[in-house]
Amino acid sequence: MLDNDPIPDIETNIMKWDWSELFSPGQSTGSARSSGTGSDEAKQSLTGGSTSSLKDPNQRVPTIDERKRRRMISNRASARRSRMRKRNHLENLTNEVKQLQIQNQELNNRLKSLSDHNHCLRIDNNRVRFECSILQQEVLDMRQLLVFR
Repeated sequence: MLDNDPIPDIETNIMKWDWSELFSPGQSTGSARSSGTGSDEAKQSLTGGSTSSLKDPNQRVPTIDERKRRRMISNRASARRSRMRKRNHLENLTNEVKQLQIQNQELNNRLKSLSDHNHCLRIDNNRVRFECSILQQEVLDMRQLLVFR
């Protein structure tokens, strides 16, 4: 690898990393990568000092990376809860639609039954009216026969 090469050799940089620093709980994966451009020093000044202060177990103020990581975890959990609420709401609506479809089918069946019954009653009512009119006519005819006698 040439010293003036702006892109470092990946294999040699991996060997140079200290694996315990790479996966330490106090640092995110983004701060373990070293680009050698000076942005690491700026990041250290934003996080409150050197990397040795990040390893201090008594440190009370969370670093910016730690806050970002916590916020990311919190956002993921919030998104997961939101998806679960949405899924539950969709399941509830689906169940409600199924119940309403069943209820609608039952009401349609009842309506058809009542409509059929109504039709039968109308036919029967018309038959009874017709019989009544025939009987009334017979009564009138009998009266007239009695009157003429």
